[in-house]
Amino acid sequence: MAGIGNSMNRFRVRPAEPRDCPEILRLIKELAAYENMPEAVKITETDLLRDGFGSHPFFQCLVAEVSTENVMLDAGIVGFAMYYYTYDPWIGKLLYLEDFYVMDEYRGWGIGTELLKNLSQIAIDSNCSCMHFLVVVWNKPSIEYYMRHGACDLSTEEGWHLFRFDKEHLIRMAAGE
Repeated sequence: MAGIGNSMNRFRVRPAEPRDCPEILRLIKELAAYENMPEAVKITETDLLRDGFGSHPFFQCLVAEVSTENVMLDAGIVGFAMYYYTYDPWIGKLLYLEDFYVMDEYRGWGIGTELLKNLSQIAIDSNCSCMHFLVVVWNKPSIEYYMRHGACDLSTEEGWHLFRFDKEHLIRMAAGE
């Protein structure tokens, strides 16, 4: 997986390293802006470092980096895929793709496809039964892209709704309110 790139060696996909946290945070903010929620990102570089690279990481991450010189020295990170493992009692272990983003000017290079290829191999190697992810309803190009690659829309095919308890409500429930 690490170091795999396209035939022209314009980019490569590799596991993220602690030093990548500033660039990962930049891309998370770009993705939030793309999804019209630029103020929603509360996480910091320190949080990413602790939560992804500490003794008990909560997530894993792949990054895509490009080079203009056909050499990977001083390569810039232009895409990422943040994921973690979870468990479904009906089907077993699955890979959950939390964030997936490639900067606009690098779309069409095959970077997204390479990230998905690497994620698929990781899921297979980890004995996962599937990969889950969310896509905002208005993002038709992404929906069509994933469906062309064989993804199914669980909200229409199985009728699932995603719910969330925010921290305020978690505190209330924990207190028995």
